[in-house]
Amino acid sequence: MKDIDLGKEYVIPSPGYRNVRERGSPGQHEEQDGLNYQQDKHKPFEFQDALETAARAEGLPLDVPTNSHLGVLDKGHHRGKYHHGLNLMKPIRTTSKHRHPIDNAGLFSYLTFSWLTPLARTAYKKGELFTEDVWSLSTHESSEVNCRRLERLWQRELHERGPDDASLRKVVWVFCRTRLIISIVCLMVTQLAGFSGPAFVVKHLLEYTQQTEPNLQYSLLLVFGLLMTEIVRSWSLALTWALNYRTGVRLRGAILTMAFKKILKLKNIKEKSLGELINMCSNDGQRMYEATAVGSLLAGGPIVAILGMVYNVIILGPTGFLGSAVFILFYPAMMFASRLTAYFRRQCVSVTDERVQKMNEVLNYIKFIKMYAWVKAFSQNVQKIREEERKILERVGYVQSITVGVAPIVVVIASVVTFSVHMILGYDLTAAQAFTVVTVFNSMTFALKVTPFSVKSLSEASVAADRFKLPSTV
Repeated sequence: MKDIDLGKEYVIPSPGYRNVRERGSPGQHEEQDGLNYQQDKHKPFEFQDALETAARAEGLPLDVPTNSHLGVLDKGHHRGKYHHGLNLMKPIRTTSKHRHPIDNAGLFSYLTFSWLTPLARTAYKKGELFTEDVWSLSTHESSEVNCRRLERLWQRELHERGPDDASLRKVVWVFCRTRLIISIVCLMVTQLAGFSGPAFVVKHLLEYTQQTEPNLQYSLLLVFGLLMTEIVRSWSLALTWALNYRTGVRLRGAILTMAFKKILKLKNIKEKSLGELINMCSNDGQRMYEATAVGSLLAGGPIVAILGMVYNVIILGPTGFLGSAVFILFYPAMMFASRLTAYFRRQCVSVTDERVQKMNEVLNYIKFIKMYAWVKAFSQNVQKIREEERKILERVGYVQSITVGVAPIVVVIASVVTFSVHMILGYDLTAAQAFTVVTVFNSMTFALKVTPFSVKSLSEASVAADRFKLPSTV
């Protein structure tokens, strides 16, 4: 065996992305310039390293097969960038050329999630689902397709701004921009429909109940209007969730694949341990998914607050500003809570990495720890780190509990303040006005309820983006 120079770095190829060809005997094939072998004589390793195993568990292909999804997309690339997305605008589609039902679904099937009916029926008949019962992954959600696009955007950002000033947050936004804009538009439709129902239809219904002469056609028209506003609200909200979930799946698969591919190409990881990198990819990848799924819901709050304030002023007069002010003041409180969450998140991430690194040391050198009776010392160190991590998580839990607990009572506070001041100042308050204002406040609560979760997910995703940028510099 040849001596190995310990002062020299060696790059050990990973079996997860490189296959080693099987050498045949001289009698089986001829040499081609002493270097080439027959192309059909190759065999992959029968083992995989830790990162490859983790990647396969996440469903991330790190090697590109010959029959990959990229060729399927390239065939239809000449039709336009948004060809597949525009097909979803068709109300009803009967095609079955795609292997995943969601790619064959029309607008109504996409809105109502009726494309899941065969899978739900199978689960009902069997009582459980197996791997063969679930459809293969959609071509548009495959990690290799989305990773190629994310890498192209990242390389463009590096070329324009350089490695130090390049922003992964900007690249992620460009990656999800079109779908998130459509999702925000659908959310605006949801908020407008949810506001117009209580503000106009319910108000006219209350006024109609106070009339002495019945009008069947007018009453049926009001009921039909209330029904249509609820249908539009529910369907547009379902479309928002459907777009956000698919966008989150694409982003998570793309950024995890890019991180795994980058880690496998590194010569060394300097001060970062293998456990820390795997922890970063698993936890922070989920943070990016959650931010994409619920982060865009934050955009619906301002428009509802403005509409509610204007409408309450029209109905009640100057006292209508008080109730709207309670809602508006709640958003700066959420911003402050998001900063606290992000601060505690950064602290918790560093402590978690320290704990994972310490556990890796224990597992790697467990024989020496047992031999020298260092078990108690190491266990005390790990327990100390876990106590520090627990304290930080408790602080995060307190902040989130306050924000989640305050949101439902904002409507009560706004109603009590508005009506109390309105009556003290000597203004008249009818039943139609009171119930209309309360229903408008209730329509504004959706934005308040999702605001803590949206702020939390966006703040954690901001920290995760900084950590994902780290492997590109080590």
